[in-house]
Amino acid sequence: MTTVTTNGRRAVIDPLKLSRPLGAALAFLGVSGCMPLLHGSQGCTAFAKALLTKHFREPIPMQTTAVTELTAVLGSAQNLIEALDTVRAKQHPEIIGVITTGLSEVSGEDLPAAMRAYRAGLGPGDPLVVFVSAPDFAGGLSDGWSTALTALVEAGLQGAGDPTGDPRAFPVLAGVSLTAAELDEIALMVESFGLDPVLVPDLSASLDGHLGAGWTPLTTGGTTRGQLARLGTTRYAHAVGTTSAAAAEALTLGSDTDVVVSQHLAGLDAVDAFVERLWRISEREVPARIRRARSRFADGLLDTHFALGGARVALALEPELLAATADLLACSGAEIVTAVSPTSDPVLRDLPCDEVVVGDLMDLRERAAEAGAEVVVGSSHAVAAAHAVGAAHVPLGVPIEHRYGAALLGVSGYAGGLRFITDVANALLEKTHVTRPTHPFSARKDQP
Repeated sequence: MTTVTTNGRRAVIDPLKLSRPLGAALAFLGVSGCMPLLHGSQGCTAFAKALLTKHFREPIPMQTTAVTELTAVLGSAQNLIEALDTVRAKQHPEIIGVITTGLSEVSGEDLPAAMRAYRAGLGPGDPLVVFVSAPDFAGGLSDGWSTALTALVEAGLQGAGDPTGDPRAFPVLAGVSLTAAELDEIALMVESFGLDPVLVPDLSASLDGHLGAGWTPLTTGGTTRGQLARLGTTRYAHAVGTTSAAAAEALTLGSDTDVVVSQHLAGLDAVDAFVERLWRISEREVPARIRRARSRFADGLLDTHFALGGARVALALEPELLAATADLLACSGAEIVTAVSPTSDPVLRDLPCDEVVVGDLMDLRERAAEAGAEVVVGSSHAVAAAHAVGAAHVPLGVPIEHRYGAALLGVSGYAGGLRFITDVANALLEKTHVTRPTHPFSARKDQP
């Protein structure tokens, strides 16, 4: 079992952790026709919007209730109600995701009661209003995503449609670590077995980098309100990632759906188990293209083992993504010499390394240097640490600001795993490459 420790410092020097409201907002951005509404100061929303815009390089729909110091003390519920009315009147969303922040939470105001009273006055033609408590001072990005996903599932169960449902529908509750490319591969695997994937949320349809037909103030794709209503009417569902576990539990308790939770879908064992479940549910043969993708991944593991075998890798990622990446690298022969997580999570106790530090990027820099790390895997915020210790940097996580194609990264699935281990192996080769003469005799001056 992995030892989980903290750095023991009373102050954060170089932050790795991202805020909880940011994680909740990111989950709502995977819902179609949605407007995330942060109940807090203008700065809370501005910083979150700027970070996500740099990461995805796409317009990010997000609104604020613009709470001030005065309204935070005297009561901010009226700001929230006015903002909801304004968003409904001007943007006409299908869903509004209301997200609290530290400013609105610290006053102790009973916001859930205010939301219940507001929703009681909504009719069938009004938007679905989903409330999420996400104070900045507790947890981080992963916690915000988990809370928002659970709220979406519970809202879907309340508005569930025909209890007989669609026997082909197969909901997939997505964890925070899954990118658009990974979600696409998961959906293709589900479709290959004749099932209809319902991704919740679905960033592959909203923030995948597609060119829209025109500007809209709302999300341009993702899980629809109708698809949310299908939750609980299906026989089977699958949750991918530890941040989807709470939502899976809510779906299990609120329906007769058979839900299986995978910590991740990285590495042969994890992906094989997912494919086996699809095979058993559908009672179909494993399609040839999935067999081919697995064969490519297996061959890639063999090929890159010459570069990755014994390679010393440092990781600085969200807990769910940290577990997935560490397992994938371990099965490719690499050695995880440093692992840093911004927040604690039970999944960290099962990593293929001796120790995980819940800390910041200063911990990454110090421990990676001490361990002689050759590769650092992390977001753009980890680039400076990689350069400081003389290691190659492989981008992964949020935010990715110094590279294009953040939505195309990932470690899940056969194709995603192959792409990632190839990137790490190539980074190692580039770091250790020594230029050689193009001809064996070209460096000899005495050669005629």
